[in-house]
Amino acid sequence: MESEILEELRRARRLAMSLAKEVDAKNQRLWEMERKCDETSATLGRMIAEKDRLHQTFAEEMRKMEFIGLQNEKMKVELECQMRNMRFIMLQNEKLKDDFVYQRQELEQHAKELEKQKAELDLEKKNLLLEKEKLKAQNLFEDDYSLNIQIDALKEELAEKVDELHDMESLNQTLILREHMSNVELQDARKELISILPNVLDTLTIGVKRMGEVDQKPFQDVCLQRFSGEDWDVRSVEQSSLWQENVKDPSWQPFKNMIKDGKLQEVIDEHDSKLKELRRLWGEAAYNAVVNALLELNEYNPSGRYVVKELWNFKEGRRASLKEVIECVTQQLKTLKSRKHRRREG
Repeated sequence: MESEILEELRRARRLAMSLAKEVDAKNQRLWEMERKCDETSATLGRMIAEKDRLHQTFAEEMRKMEFIGLQNEKMKVELECQMRNMRFIMLQNEKLKDDFVYQRQELEQHAKELEKQKAELDLEKKNLLLEKEKLKAQNLFEDDYSLNIQIDALKEELAEKVDELHDMESLNQTLILREHMSNVELQDARKELISILPNVLDTLTIGVKRMGEVDQKPFQDVCLQRFSGEDWDVRSVEQSSLWQENVKDPSWQPFKNMIKDGKLQEVIDEHDSKLKELRRLWGEAAYNAVVNALLELNEYNPSGRYVVKELWNFKEGRRASLKEVIECVTQQLKTLKSRKHRRREG
């Protein structure tokens, strides 16, 4: 009986130990699950915080985009208004030029007629004076009185013609002043376009060119071939910057005067020591880049010798007219409106 009780106790102890181990294992698993739950909760919290941050960033970017869109719309409206004003100025200028040419032609014709009449009057006056002297010699006093009346009438007519000539000269000065004012308005319009065009045009045909700026590409090509590693681009920037400073230096005048097409013109002196050294060290393309910059500055800013901006037709390699620029901007605005309309329909 006692042995049975002992056996029962042993079984009970083994069961208790087994249950204790199972409880410990479950507690361990529970602790790991709690730890993973905490980690998951922390990760979830970070993800929620990141989501909130991204949402806030997205909202801020959307507000910026909306603001930029409103600014672009405002710029487009302002640009369209400026285009209309410039078209009006161009039309007025063309009309003024036509009127000026017509009135100048009339004025020149009238001036020629007045000169002719003045010459005829002078000749007639001279003849009358000779006739008067002749009649005086013949003591014909009654004819002399009549001759004086004719001379006085001719003097009065001549004075009227002189006054008319003065009026024509005054009109000519007025027309010249109007033409000057119109040219000033056109120059102001070109300056305004130069300042806003880079922000509104993405065409390769019409744009803004920096006149007198040395093209870096020839120096980049030579340095890429001549120098290995990562310093070739630094070398090219150094050389193009050096020659840009040379171009801007007013004391360097690599020009000479020569007769070309029957006119005295200022051209590049190919025997200039700096240019010869440039051609020898860096090649023909770099030489041409510097020469082109010199010629551009000599044409557009010979006194200042600093880079100036100009409206440029890159397709034809020449100065762009206001009409070309306005037509290009107008076409781009039409294209933008068409794309916007298609996006709305889509």
